[in-house]
Amino acid sequence: MEFETTVAEIIRRNSEVKSFRFRRPASFQFLPGQFLMVTIRINGEKKTKYFSISSSPTESEYIEFTKRITSHEFSKALDNLQVGETVYLNGPHGKFTFTGEYQKVVMIAGGIGITPFMSMIGYCTDNRIPAAITLLYGNRSEESAAFKEELANFMQKNRNLRIVHSLSRPEETWKGRRGHLDLTTIREEVPDYQDASFYLCGPPALVEDLERVLQAEGIPEDRVYVESFLGY
Repeated sequence: MEFETTVAEIIRRNSEVKSFRFRRPASFQFLPGQFLMVTIRINGEKKTKYFSISSSPTESEYIEFTKRITSHEFSKALDNLQVGETVYLNGPHGKFTFTGEYQKVVMIAGGIGITPFMSMIGYCTDNRIPAAITLLYGNRSEESAAFKEELANFMQKNRNLRIVHSLSRPEETWKGRRGHLDLTTIREEVPDYQDASFYLCGPPALVEDLERVLQAEGIPEDRVYVESFLGY
């Protein structure tokens, strides 16, 4: 489905990350984890990039994507978007989805790779999906972690959800897990990981490393789902 819409709301998640919301057409249906093709005008020319939908299908009023703002031309243009401006959306696309197919799931997010998981977790929480979900969420610092409050709210509402934050460059006062996401993280935080299905999303290097690790651990290929985010 392709349609023209306008920016309804812009939410600053932290100093680097913004969410962009648009009124959701009644006919627009998607699965949690899918993505949109987003087209905007830059210097009079249409440019298109791909973004995971960070809102849940259970949110009937709006659809949302979330972006870490960088120095890239497209990113700068998004940063300058104002409420009421025109955007062209095409979707949904993608097979990186979860609607409760597995009883035990480990979601591993690096940085802005959290976005499709926000959609999945919101969907599972709102629909009371009984799947046991562990989210391993890696960031540089506490400030750079988007959606901290929203994730905490999900965990309060969903007794089947467990969230582990791991920071590679934390402040001295940080009392949570430290370091990059790796096999040690998985083994320590999910002792029965051999029984789980895995969803990996983040920078290509992180996703590729974890995919190799899980393969070496004997996790079947059909229980590992991956989505890599290029920086732009």
